[in-house]
Amino acid sequence: MVRFSMVACLVLLCGAFGCDKQSDYKTVETIKKAPALPDHEHGAKGPHGGGIVELGDEEYHAEVLVDHDSESVVVYVLGKDAKTAEAVAAADLSVALEGKEPLTLKAVSQSGDGEGKASKFVLVDHDLVHTLMDAGFLHGDLRITIGDKPYIGHIDYHLDGSSHDEHGHDEHKDEKKSE
Repeated sequence: MVRFSMVACLVLLCGAFGCDKQSDYKTVETIKKAPALPDHEHGAKGPHGGGIVELGDEEYHAEVLVDHDSESVVVYVLGKDAKTAEAVAAADLSVALEGKEPLTLKAVSQSGDGEGKASKFVLVDHDLVHTLMDAGFLHGDLRITIGDKPYIGHIDYHLDGSSHDEHGHDEHKDEKKSE
């Protein structure tokens, strides 16, 4: 009898303090009338051709790319519009690829960034770039502190449709096979 009383009390309390009658349910018509997503949705390209990463509540964006020619991973910090360079006072940022140790990219000032600020961050690493080119994607988290606020953004960057072999690396594969 005591158990029944306790269960009854819990049911009454849940009924009194439980659901707030509001629902996240939306009809198909409501969803169809919703404004379009911003043009930096999944798969969108940044001004340098890289993948866009949202930082904060779209306070900033980052553009991530793998630059085969300079054998580097490059991140550009962009403003709210995901197009305009945004120079920040950070000396570095980190990229933690899924299952790997975080990589540190160092600030590189560009023309117009201002004293002690940078909108470009770079890590030159021949082996890493070739590994990423072979994989065809870069997934992980980007971390940067802007001002006193830390930002984390998820990277889901798929390199363009060109294969790694189109960049002239067939000879490297043949060399490794013959060793």
